[in-house]
Amino acid sequence: MSSINEPPEISPEPIDEMINGYKVSHILNTAVEKGVFTRLSESRNKSAEEVAKEIGTDPRSTEKFLNVLVTLGLLARSNGSYDNTMEAETFLVEGRPHYMGNYVRMTVGSNMLLSFLDMVLESGASLQDHMDDYTFDEVNILGCAEGALCHELPIIFETLKDIPEFTGAKRILDLGGAHGAYSMAFARKDSVSEVTLFDRPHVIEFAKKFIARYGMEDQIQLVAGDATVDDIGNGYDLVFVSHVFYRKEGMESVLRKIYDSLDDGGALILNHWVVDESRTGPRISVLFDLYISMVNRDQQCYTVNEYAGLLREAGFSNIRIFDIQTPSSPSMIVMGKKEALNS
Repeated sequence: MSSINEPPEISPEPIDEMINGYKVSHILNTAVEKGVFTRLSESRNKSAEEVAKEIGTDPRSTEKFLNVLVTLGLLARSNGSYDNTMEAETFLVEGRPHYMGNYVRMTVGSNMLLSFLDMVLESGASLQDHMDDYTFDEVNILGCAEGALCHELPIIFETLKDIPEFTGAKRILDLGGAHGAYSMAFARKDSVSEVTLFDRPHVIEFAKKFIARYGMEDQIQLVAGDATVDDIGNGYDLVFVSHVFYRKEGMESVLRKIYDSLDDGGALILNHWVVDESRTGPRISVLFDLYISMVNRDQQCYTVNEYAGLLREAGFSNIRIFDIQTPSSPSMIVMGKKEALNS
């Protein structure tokens, strides 16, 4: 054992990063909620006193708060005035194409959710067992849209651009498409003649608003329903499912329903965060696995091989796996085909 006046044999830096990461996320969320970056974008080079007056805060505390944002690389300070950096201007100014404010709110909200961790660990219950009104709300839907636009959508389309089932699809179903970001991207493809977004009724109402922002409400058919019990249509060339299948109950029957909805030669594309075979990585997926199980104890992350097996059980063949994992988005694509009867 080391003496009390000797340094430890290993660095405490990893632990320090975990501790400070929690602080930083709340500071970032507060800056988003107060509209700091949006206000600085509207009128540049403001003093701490000017920012404090606009957001209704104490000038001295505000200066310290803004200085933290400078150390985080989100603000720049010159001659006592503050301005957005390129990162803040691109991702944290409301109204920008790649705004991520709701993604911040959603993610820090999951940190708030973790305050219930003791209760969940002790009882094994989930928040839905204790909170009847815990729902997938507008912040979550918009946060998922922002995450898709900044992280996954571009790389998915780049990865699949030369896959015949993807490039030649004319009728596409975006099942559980929530915000509609993927539906809008599909509608812009040259080969596409019809895109349908299917989701629960309250989610469809949010999708209408989001799609209307881009003036594409006439290019996407919105259908409200529950895929576990309602008809999802038929005659599709492609069914796309992103971040929906984290609960095995009902998944197998919906996969068979998807299989039946496809024309011969049609394909299913799953895009989900996955865990490795040991279920201890990637870190973001393992955190997400805990988080979603806290919301509903029947939810979990699956391995890519588990998804591939579920597709085979539903009748799909020619299973293909595409690794699109990034540090911010540990997604994998699993694709299966409904072979033509004469093949």
